Parts: sequence; structure tokens; C-alpha cells
Amino acid sequence: MLVVRMPTADVTCPIRVLWAVPRSASTAFERMVIERGDHTVLDEPFSAAYYYGPERRSDRFAERWPDPSYDDVCARIDQAAAERPVFVKEQAYQAGPVLGEDLLGRYVNSFLIRDPRWTVASFADKWPDVTPEEVGFEAIGEAYDIACDLHEAAGEPAPVVIDTADLRADPPAMVEGWCDGVDLDYDEGALTWDPGMQPEWELWPDWYGGTAASTGFAPPSDAIIPELPPRLEAIEAECRPVYERLHSQRLRP
Repeated sequence: MLVVRMPTADVTCPIRVLWAVPRSASTAFERMVIERGDHTVLDEPFSAAYYYGPERRSDRFAERWPDPSYDDVCARIDQAAAERPVFVKEQAYQAGPVLGEDLLGRYVNSFLIRDPRWTVASFADKWPDVTPEEVGFEAIGEAYDIACDLHEAAGEPAPVVIDTADLRADPPAMVEGWCDGVDLDYDEGALTWDPGMQPEWELWPDWYGGTAASTGFAPPSDAIIPELPPRLEAIEAECRPVYERLHSQRLRP
């Protein structure tokens, strides 16, 4: 059983975070947690700070918002945990300057990865100018190392890592294994759901159409290896060592 580390007296419930790379079925995983009905679910709360906030790390969008700051996002997560358990689906790169021991030490951390060739190809279909940082492997590798150090110091097993290919091939086994790793009862009924857009997805609805139309985890779809132009091949090559390292530690099907 994992030890839940509390940053303040106000945080009384676990905060379970799934750190994912983009285009990895992470939204479907989030939809499964929504279906459970036992968590407040936050969808990529750091994305607003990363792309729009006063401390934004990306110039992708011209629009600027007066908030949230990174501290605002952290406080929002903690405040939600004062009421009930929280599940956060997040891309590690979006956590930017707060991605460190202080942050991960507050959470029950788990990780979702996908072969970078498909991650890069799928992301570039949406944003052809995707940056190496946005592909997310460097940051998720850093987050995983930090979480492993925290677990080792506490005498806990390593955090759970799931590969999208395994998740799609055997959702019941992978979700049950994840539940065991983050100290949750397995709920087989949450593996299917009614289609529909969820209020948690209001910031990025253009990205979630596939999951909104789904009724469960999609079957494996990586049979045809995508070709990449040279710029994206270079990004994929940078990502692969991190992927291979985390893949070797993944929850086995």
C-alpha cells in the first residue's frame, strides 16, 4: 500500500495523478475514473498555466490569461482533496517549474506511456509544429525518476507504469493492476461508459472527440508503423531512450 503524503492539514484525501505522454489513451483512462464516481477528476489542470497563464512556458497561443499561476493550480488540487479523493490526468511537461519532489511528494503517482513513434505521429496530426517538449518524454522521465526516489526513500514499491499497447490489449488486467498499485478497489463496471463530452474536458474539447464518442477503451491500433518526416524522426529518436527505460519497468500484461 502506498503512503499518501499530505502537504497541509487541509488535504485529507488522496491525490492520485496519472502522468502521461500525449495521445496515449490517457483521456480514456480519465473517463474510466469519471465512471467510477469516487473521485473529483481534474483534466490537465497545469495546461492553463503552461499555455495561457502569467507564468506561461509556451508561446503557442497569443491569448494570455491573468491566471492561473502554477501556485494557483497546486492550491486548486489541494483544495479539491479537502473534500474527497482527487484524480488528476496530466502531461508532465505542463507542470513546468513545479515538477519536482515537493510536488510529486504530495501525490500517489502513476505513469502512462506509448511508443513515441505513434505518439509523435498522432500529435503532429493535430499540431504539425509540435515541439520536443510537448511530446513529453523528457519530462515524464524526470517525473518517474523523482517518484522512484520518493518511493525508495519511503520503502515503497516503484510507481505503476502502464503502456498504452498493453492497456488497449487487456483493459481489465491493466486497470486492475493500476488500482492495486494506487490503493483502490477495482471496479470492472467502470471499463464501459455512455458516450458524451464531459464537463472536465471544457478547456480542450477539440482533442477529446474520439473519447467522447467511445464506450470503452479502444482495441489495439498500432499495426501499421507510421512514417515520419525528418524533423519528427529526430524528435522520436530523442524520446525513445526514455520510452524504452520506462517500458522495461511497466506493469506486465
